[in-house]
Amino acid sequence: MSQSSFSVVTTFNKDSYEAYCNKMLLSFDTYWPKEININVYYEDMEKPNGNFSSRIVFHNFNEKVKDWYKFREKFFFKEQNKPDNSVNSFYKYSAIKFAHKVYSIKEQLKNNLSNYLIWLDSDIITFNNFNISFLKNLTSEECYLSYLGRDHIKFHSECGFLIFNTKHKFHKDFWEDMSDMYDNGKLFNEKEWHDDYIFDVVRLDFEKIGCKNFDISKLGLKTTTDILNVFDNSVLGKHMIHFKGNRKLNIS
Repeated sequence: MSQSSFSVVTTFNKDSYEAYCNKMLLSFDTYWPKEININVYYEDMEKPNGNFSSRIVFHNFNEKVKDWYKFREKFFFKEQNKPDNSVNSFYKYSAIKFAHKVYSIKEQLKNNLSNYLIWLDSDIITFNNFNISFLKNLTSEECYLSYLGRDHIKFHSECGFLIFNTKHKFHKDFWEDMSDMYDNGKLFNEKEWHDDYIFDVVRLDFEKIGCKNFDISKLGLKTTTDILNVFDNSVLGKHMIHFKGNRKLNIS
């Protein structure tokens, strides 16, 4: 496996893989730059046995991401005590479900060799080639985190695509605070408990002390009535589609 300035991480379980994640991996293999590897943390299933190249590197979530299981055991009953019973309760207060992302990233960072680590949701399908220069244009040496902001509509960020500058001076401290949020349950003191919201809480705290971050949305958004869908309407939408939520049922 060749070393690149970028590497990618994602996670999924057996049901997701059979429904759409296999297509996600095949599209990655076809369209992403050949020097970039994707680290896949698969849960509750055998290692995927598809027609994939060697740059798709598989890791057993059950064996490697022990901290997620500790988090689930410690806070399972805490999550049951949701602040409200509205139709949005499942999404807003699903700390354990969405913590898969956080703990997979943390695990990958232990052995990461690339300068930039990209988180890619497993329901993102790539349909068009792009090169390393495209990704570099989504980063800046002075910035730590690249993300899809929705401040312009006063809503939390879309964190299906994130880029972490692992050489940045704030990197270690950022993940210490993220770990504190999850390992010690501090996220349950926040207004919402899912990863998008918690990433924003920590990001904004660091921006207060001088950490600069890169809002991909500010590169321009297409005019659309679907104002929440900043992923497809950003520059990323030229190459990928995020089949977020129920949209993933339409992946063919």
